[in-house]
Amino acid sequence: MSSTKAYIIDTHTISPLGLGTSELLAALQEKKQAATLIEQFDPSGLAQSHACEVAVAQQKWLDQLPTEWQDVATYDRKFALWAIALLSQQQMLKEIFANTPTNRTALFLGLGANAFPVLRIAKAVENYSAFGLNEAIAKLNYNNGHKANSIFNHADLYGAYFQQEIAEVAFCRNLMTACSSSTQAIAFGAAHIMAGQADLVLAGGTDSIINQFAYISFGKLGVLSPDQCRPFDVGRNGTIAGECAGFTLLASEAFVHKNNLKPKAALIGFGNSMDAYKITAPDPSGAGVERALRSAIEMSGIRAEQIDYINAHGTGTRSNDEAELRAIERVVGAAAPHIFVSSTKDRHGHAIAAAGIQEFHVLTTCILANLIAANLSFSNPLQTNLQLPFRENKTHPIRYALTNNFAFGGVNCSLVLENLNI
Repeated sequence: MSSTKAYIIDTHTISPLGLGTSELLAALQEKKQAATLIEQFDPSGLAQSHACEVAVAQQKWLDQLPTEWQDVATYDRKFALWAIALLSQQQMLKEIFANTPTNRTALFLGLGANAFPVLRIAKAVENYSAFGLNEAIAKLNYNNGHKANSIFNHADLYGAYFQQEIAEVAFCRNLMTACSSSTQAIAFGAAHIMAGQADLVLAGGTDSIINQFAYISFGKLGVLSPDQCRPFDVGRNGTIAGECAGFTLLASEAFVHKNNLKPKAALIGFGNSMDAYKITAPDPSGAGVERALRSAIEMSGIRAEQIDYINAHGTGTRSNDEAELRAIERVVGAAAPHIFVSSTKDRHGHAIAAAGIQEFHVLTTCILANLIAANLSFSNPLQTNLQLPFRENKTHPIRYALTNNFAFGGVNCSLVLENLNI
């Protein structure tokens, strides 16, 4: 049975703003900005020495990992974050999937590219002879029988862990479209439910660019701010690195009724587009962004002027923000003065492939709390008729909301959510 909605049963993340919804809400209300001096490697000599990292204290969850997975978590930050997100909700996940026929379940994950853990490998083998080094590398690169490889983890690793430790699913797909990866994972998961192909879908992802290879690469692209992420500011000069892992549980209407559940909200529309303008920059006209927005709103069945709040991609880079803002203006037209727009990346940083699940969780949390998250960092905002709340959060009912994420190559994705409690 097809549906026009995918119901949001729960959303959960581990991020620089905390673990779970209650910690995230408190951080949003307190206007916490998570950037601190990098702890995962020595940033001396880099133009940007700060990033938004998950607190070291959260790694206590990794003590619960089976031994064969602890080695993987040591060398793969993305997997470590993914494991924490699942371990902290493991009992709930096991119960809900145990009560669902396997052939009616699916898993959609947005993932980032792997980075060779140079520093950790170097420390592990610093006292080895040349022959010992070969043995060490061979050991680290072993196949432990659980689809886990301690250096170059293939994309199925994260789904394999879920299926081994939580529940088997009928269908698993990994998406690697850079900054829109987990946003698209959510969209594809919703499509699976709307088409009647599943009753329960776990969609989300994991990523971190807080490692030497990724950090230096993004620095060379000129997209990391040397001081502060300032989305929608005239003087914006780049984003700030972040990390996150998490998931949302999407369900069909039949599943909701059968299990007497009260959904948090509903995903009612999504839109994808491709600029194909430049591999590392969006089309400056915002035409692709506009197509994604219009497609998502059209699918949702609402009018653009009914949107109360947009959690924007808003990276704080020169290329993104103005193009996104102008695209939104064209889509909402005369309703612009009544629509709030903000980016929360100045609070939690840019989690790249996990930006979608991170900001999806921010948005669902804001919807339930009637909270419009303020832009905390700009001092000279871009000119616009849209409402760009500055420094102070707003309390405002949110019936319909939208979130955007855009990626290298111009891969654009927008999601429309409905608050079911209004």
